[in-house]
Amino acid sequence: MKLLAIDGNSIINRAFYGIKLLSTKDGQYTNAVYGFINILNRLCELEKPDGVAIAFDLKAPTFRHEMFDSYKAGRKGMPPELASQLPVMKEWLTLAGYTCIECAGFEADDILGTIGHICEQSGYECVISTGDRDSLQLISDKTRVLLAATKMGHPEIIN
Repeated sequence: MKLLAIDGNSIINRAFYGIKLLSTKDGQYTNAVYGFINILNRLCELEKPDGVAIAFDLKAPTFRHEMFDSYKAGRKGMPPELASQLPVMKEWLTLAGYTCIECAGFEADDILGTIGHICEQSGYECVISTGDRDSLQLISDKTRVLLAATKMGHPEIIN
């Protein structure tokens, strides 16, 4: 069995910045959703997984915030044009039959590491897709990491 595990926040963020702002006639921004779906389709086409799980961060603090008050203190917040697309993206994924995973106190990359570990312990292959190079430390005999990006509006996957 092969599971594709996607860092939802990382991929939608890359899609948002990789594609010029697009919106519906009602003003709902859609560029991040459009880019995310293109990347997801490309990953599924390349990997042909038996299952797909998409991990998302929650807005709530994580265990790292509790350990270090200044964790990500200098990081800019998510722009409202992107934030408005997250619920739309999650709703689309759910309606399309994908599994979305969120866990209070943990970031998406923590969830991906856990999924990779469980797959490995079960003898399954796990393909993690993210834009975060920190995830390269998760590579093992059973876990691969594909770095995803959007360049000039087109999905790009780096092995």
